[in-house]
Amino acid sequence: MKKPNFFILGAPKSGTTSLAGWLADHPRIFMPREKEPQFFNWDFGNRKYRGLTSYEKLFAEAGPAHLAVGEATVRYLYSRCAVTAIERYVEGPRYIVLIRNPAEMAPSLHEQTMFTGDENEPSFERAWALQAVRAYGSHVPSSCRDPQILQYGPLCRLGEQLDRLLRLVPGERVLILNLDQVRADPRREYMRVLDFLQVPDDGRAHFPVQNTSKRRRFPVVWSSVRRLNRALNDMGVPHVRLGVTAFIQANTRQERQRAPLSEALRTELLRYFHDDVLLLEDLTGYDLSAWRE
Repeated sequence: MKKPNFFILGAPKSGTTSLAGWLADHPRIFMPREKEPQFFNWDFGNRKYRGLTSYEKLFAEAGPAHLAVGEATVRYLYSRCAVTAIERYVEGPRYIVLIRNPAEMAPSLHEQTMFTGDENEPSFERAWALQAVRAYGSHVPSSCRDPQILQYGPLCRLGEQLDRLLRLVPGERVLILNLDQVRADPRREYMRVLDFLQVPDDGRAHFPVQNTSKRRRFPVVWSSVRRLNRALNDMGVPHVRLGVTAFIQANTRQERQRAPLSEALRTELLRYFHDDVLLLEDLTGYDLSAWRE
């Protein structure tokens, strides 16, 4: 069995789903059908795969033709133990990190947690204000898989997370992509990834965007299904996906345009993330001045 030799670590809502999909289509790259195995982030409470045997089955179909074998779990970047665990598991893996303006990323992440049923506060402004009490376990929805995912500020402080990664892993094994540049020229950034992974160009010219802005119709129904799946997982049943789950998941999704932030909240976010963006700029060499304005 081939072990994964590269990992898309994050960050959430920064284009990881699209990139993982593009790479999964490459004939010389193998990625599991399921994104986000969440195996190495042991400091999170909602891991899908808790045994090495079940995790390694994800890569059972990787063969000699696959020059690169990888997976994508965006919480590995935020996790304080995931990269250390990966380094122990496989020798010399490569890491891909996508970064995004945190003032855009935080409300997008809130929208995602609403969609998944982990969040029950539809106003991002109120959810942002609830972070302090939620850190102590108060006002956390019963359907939330792990209260950490409601800490939108810490989750989006990518400078701190990238700094920790680069203290653990040599820089030559880390590729950092800026979502703004991926959007502007996806072909160029895709080729950077292929070069980093040392696989040939497959001629891809179409780069569809996945995991766009959305909301969940009938959120109460979805939350009930999620709680049932979570209970089965807590009972030790390995990653159960009921047939009804896939049906509801597919038929309650509704695309939408996210409402703009108030000027006061936008100013608060810029102030909160200012020092972290400066750190991110220093670590990556990107000009991120627009993210501070």
